[in-house]
Amino acid sequence: MGASVTPTAAWVLPAEPSAVTMLRRRAAEFVSTAGASDEVTQAVALAVSETVTNAVVHAYGADDRGEVRVSVRADGERFIVEVADDGAGIWLRQDSPGIGHGLAMVGAVADTLTIVPGPDGRGTAVTMAFGAVLPPDVPPGLEMLCSLALETVADASNVDLVQAGVLRRVAAEVANDPASTAWLLAAVPPVKPGTATWSALRQGGARLVVHDPTVPRSPGGTGERLNLAWWVAIALEKDDGTPAAVWGLGGRDGGHPVPGEDVIRIFADATRSNLARPAERALLRARLVMAGS
Repeated sequence: MGASVTPTAAWVLPAEPSAVTMLRRRAAEFVSTAGASDEVTQAVALAVSETVTNAVVHAYGADDRGEVRVSVRADGERFIVEVADDGAGIWLRQDSPGIGHGLAMVGAVADTLTIVPGPDGRGTAVTMAFGAVLPPDVPPGLEMLCSLALETVADASNVDLVQAGVLRRVAAEVANDPASTAWLLAAVPPVKPGTATWSALRQGGARLVVHDPTVPRSPGGTGERLNLAWWVAIALEKDDGTPAAVWGLGGRDGGHPVPGEDVIRIFADATRSNLARPAERALLRARLVMAGS
């Protein structure tokens, strides 16, 4: 018998706006022909559109010209997609916002996502995988975090699990607001530089962001949608120190005030325990009462 052939395809185009539509269509047609479901095909189309747009807009300076490369290969029931450029890199360009809302959307539809600089630090390579995966293995206690936040100091809360390099929202709640709760649960986790979530993922611990009313909010973002006055993101770490999840809690304008450093520290300490146990939850409540007395 001859060796099996793995379906692959690759395209290279100038990093111009017209490349977005063309590369999105080619990638979607390839995976669809290779047997991908409609859901996977749509996810690949969205991801290629966002990552190619990122390369077109941010990879090269105003006077630079370059290319964007897209490759796709089938790996059993999974599809591996890479989008790469030879520009300055999203970490090096002074005028680039880095990994913004577009790539956050990619993280919401891809099963895995890795972003690395190219050879010699030039360019960026974004690799994504698509296909059926097992549901997130949620550590015990995470499902209790939102209700504990709302019970004590917050008006809104969510939990994002870090899985295969991307954030997966596994819980969300907005006090007395079912419609906003449903929206927050389905919303794309924010990983744009400057957000509390971004800082918590990269620096660990708890990070507080207080909204400055003189600064416009990100259109359609969590802050604008929920009219947030403040937000705290707390990194929940594994035994090796890498993030396992991010717990967010915040106050809406006219709602709960910004918590003090001692309260934030209590919540951060609580993430190291198993809050699925009633005794651990009771201890957290007692510490919060003592902090407020």
